[in-house]
Amino acid sequence: MSAREELEKHAGELLENTGIKAEIVEEQNRIFVILTKVPLPAGCANVACTDVLFITDTQYPLSAMDMFYTEVEVVRANGTPFENSESIEEYCGRKWRRFSYHRNAPWKPGGNPLLDHFALMETRWTAKAKR
Repeated sequence: MSAREELEKHAGELLENTGIKAEIVEEQNRIFVILTKVPLPAGCANVACTDVLFITDTQYPLSAMDMFYTEVEVVRANGTPFENSESIEEYCGRKWRRFSYHRNAPWKPGGNPLLDHFALMETRWTAKAKR
């Protein structure tokens, strides 16, 4: 199964589990996963939801996903940027705010790594909402 086919399967499981749709875009050796209208914890940010970008490559699921990206407008509820989110990058014809948050556990290519990376992101948001 190709990386794209695997991601499409995993995106279907993400939709079933969360109700969040994913668009998969291939550009050369990179594969972008754009999640639409991802809800953020109440009071955590200045918006209730955002599009989110994950980046992988044609070796998925063997290649680890790292970091995540949101729409540029996403900042804390008080208007200041989250730590490690100052970088703005452009992918898929859009600008994204990079959240340079890295996993503290090994990447596991079995199961559904897309769901695992989504859970990592949610854990990070939940931690930020409590601060």
